[in-house]
Amino acid sequence: MSRWCYALAGVLLVVVAACGGGGRESGEEIVEKVEEALSEPGMIYHAIGDDNSEVWMDVENEKFRRREATSRGGLISVGDGWDRYTFDPIENRVFVEDANPEGLVRPRIDHPMILWSEALGALAFGQELEVIGDTVADGRAVIALNARTPIAQDGEPTGATLIGRVELDPETYLPLAFERREEVPAGETPSQERVRIRYTTSELISRDDLPEGFFEQAVVEAQVLTTEESLRRLADLGFTAYWLDEIYESQLGELALPPIDAVITDPTRDAAELHYALIVTDADGEAAPLLDAVIVRLARDPNGFTQPTIPEFGGTLPESEREVEVRGVTGTLFTSILTPFDLGCDTGECPPTEARLYRRLIFLIDDTAVQIETFARVALTGDELNGYNSEFGIVALGETMIEVTGDEVAP
Repeated sequence: MSRWCYALAGVLLVVVAACGGGGRESGEEIVEKVEEALSEPGMIYHAIGDDNSEVWMDVENEKFRRREATSRGGLISVGDGWDRYTFDPIENRVFVEDANPEGLVRPRIDHPMILWSEALGALAFGQELEVIGDTVADGRAVIALNARTPIAQDGEPTGATLIGRVELDPETYLPLAFERREEVPAGETPSQERVRIRYTTSELISRDDLPEGFFEQAVVEAQVLTTEESLRRLADLGFTAYWLDEIYESQLGELALPPIDAVITDPTRDAAELHYALIVTDADGEAAPLLDAVIVRLARDPNGFTQPTIPEFGGTLPESEREVEVRGVTGTLFTSILTPFDLGCDTGECPPTEARLYRRLIFLIDDTAVQIETFARVALTGDELNGYNSEFGIVALGETMIEVTGDEVAP
């Protein structure tokens, strides 16, 4: 659904005409002309907002593509019917959502195009359409409508109204601008800021002008960062990056960086994380990765390092602390007092074990601060599978870290 949220379950969609409408069409007639204009066979509706957002809509075939505003990361999403495919940069994953509106009352424009344009979303979901009529905005002649929806909280009206102003080209009926504001009773302060988007481009183009695959899910999936691509971003950080190589193996076990979600960089904090999986052999004799068995964190300042987050345990985790030598310098080793058995298991199979829940080792390599975290990976027998989750193992990792160079991340 449009991010402006005009949908109200069960409301009656009505149309009112403002005084001074100039005898022009009713709101419903204007909406029908907008739908007709956007649905021309063989054509694609293309719009660019002054916030640098951009949308392409193949209304005839219900195919859509949107590039978000630069302030929102410029991310690309696509749609096929009511299904919308979006990329989450935090989780580095593509999600699919069935955005078909629920409820007995269908939107005024009952077509998935309303998901991809703020203006169309307002026309579709606004409870009332108030026709302003012919006017001038931003120096352009327009037809203006207000989509008005009373705001309720806990089922009770607040007295405020969400207004989406839509401005249309009087000749083509294509959207020219959208404005969202909140109208509140006298003396009250709006809960949301006024937003206005002016479409610097609003046109129909031939479908043949677009390359093959333009609306495919693959264009969203292409935003997923692979480990190789993420490693290249380490060069943009303000310090020398170190790692255990893409695959690290010793008598304590084999570690490997998964193909995605393994390297996370945060240029705003000059920090990075490398998430290694422990490779073990499953019951069928196949190699199986145990994710996040070892995490390497890099930063400029070691004071920013904290305990790992354990969802099953809130608050400060109890841990011991002692100094150890790593690469000829003094490091600090923290060892969890807890074991996995202390947290309990969702499966009900939680064997007693002496394995520590985690260890973390903080030290410096020249000007780079490093925190290595190792986590228990326990077999049903209670034996620790992660040989690096020991004082000897975690220090050995610190000793063998190497610098990330251009050779390792070259395509």
